[in-house]
Amino acid sequence: MLSSLSNIELIVIVPCILLLYFLPSIVAFLLNRNHKMKILAANVPAGISWVMWFAVMAWAITGKPRQTTA
Repeated sequence: MLSSLSNIELIVIVPCILLLYFLPSIVAFLLNRNHKMKILAANVPAGISWVMWFAVMAWAITGKPRQTTA
């Protein structure tokens, strides 16, 4: 399936797929969540299952932010 795509199409499609696959981890890092490394570790196998992907996404969105010390 990918062999029928041109190089330019691949250059656009592959990063988009990776962005979507790792979206829960990206959200966790942008929102500075306490468990962002655990979310990243859970995100790698969760991309195979949409149910797990949505669970990790919910965890990334609703998790507690990391407390900063002043």
